[in-house]
Amino acid sequence: MHIDDRKLKILQAVIADYISTAQPIGSRTIAKKYKLGISSATIRNEMSDLEEMGFLEQPHTSAGRIPSERAYRLYVDRLMQTKNLPREQQEIIIRELGNRIDEIETIIRKTARILSQLTKYTSLVMNSHLDDCRLRHIHFIALDSDSLVAVIVTDSGIVKNTIIKTADTVTPDYLESLTRAVNEKFRGTTMEELNRCIQSEDYKRLAYRYKLLDNLIPLLLDNLEEIRSDEVYADGMSNLFNFPEYSDVAKAKNLLELIEEKEQLMSIINRIGGKGVIVSIGSELDNICMKDCSLVTATYMTGEKEIGRIGIIGPTRMEYERVVAVLQFMTDYITNIIGRQY
Repeated sequence: MHIDDRKLKILQAVIADYISTAQPIGSRTIAKKYKLGISSATIRNEMSDLEEMGFLEQPHTSAGRIPSERAYRLYVDRLMQTKNLPREQQEIIIRELGNRIDEIETIIRKTARILSQLTKYTSLVMNSHLDDCRLRHIHFIALDSDSLVAVIVTDSGIVKNTIIKTADTVTPDYLESLTRAVNEKFRGTTMEELNRCIQSEDYKRLAYRYKLLDNLIPLLLDNLEEIRSDEVYADGMSNLFNFPEYSDVAKAKNLLELIEEKEQLMSIINRIGGKGVIVSIGSELDNICMKDCSLVTATYMTGEKEIGRIGIIGPTRMEYERVVAVLQFMTDYITNIIGRQY
């Protein structure tokens, strides 16, 4: 359907105003506030046309208009201007995340918290299902006389730290020898290959020499299983109550329950698919609890492999330009850290 430039300017004004105020807007307000160079009567006629075309809605007979879901889709696809994230917000992300990833759970929780604080919406961070995850490196660090930390790094850059109890005091030379032997034996293996490997005679000879392997292998398998599993972290759920759209307690409760129901939420996110920043609006999410919501997601990568997604949930009158800028910078930064580190 063709929509001319004048209608687009009026529609853009309606959307900008409604995102800012959450109040229906009339033709006189647009004429005074946005200086489009046309009369209030002309704007009123154009708004009537936009309503007939399905881009505007009139919530009450005497009220002004508000954007429809279709209007937001047009705005995101054609009218929204992509902007760089302001320098001060970039610096917050860089300062909070640092320049290396030490453990995936830590970075996920930090990312969720930063996103909710910067956007004032509810944030989601999900690590992707990695069936072909391979072990890249294991490093051991002595904690005290009877425990050490195994730092497990996968080919996708995911890091897991796990504590191992030891029956005897281990020396630095022993740890160095163990690290070398374990990496020579297990580097590049998947979980299935590791399971097969520990049945071999070579492994049994290695385990006889390094008694710690009896404690290490079950923990290693558990950590690889966790990495293979999808997980979603949410932050800033109370931010929903700052928006008039969720003043209805029952409506807010249904959305919060959906966010806490991780499997259903993961299903929605996985259904979106795709790479880069993706904006899904209202009915596109195909869930009754999210019919008045928008979900903006972005992927972070290692090479060509997706290792996670971050997202923002908010009302359909979301500040899309700002949210897209935050997600784009965040995913680029995390991807770059992983690329440099691994």
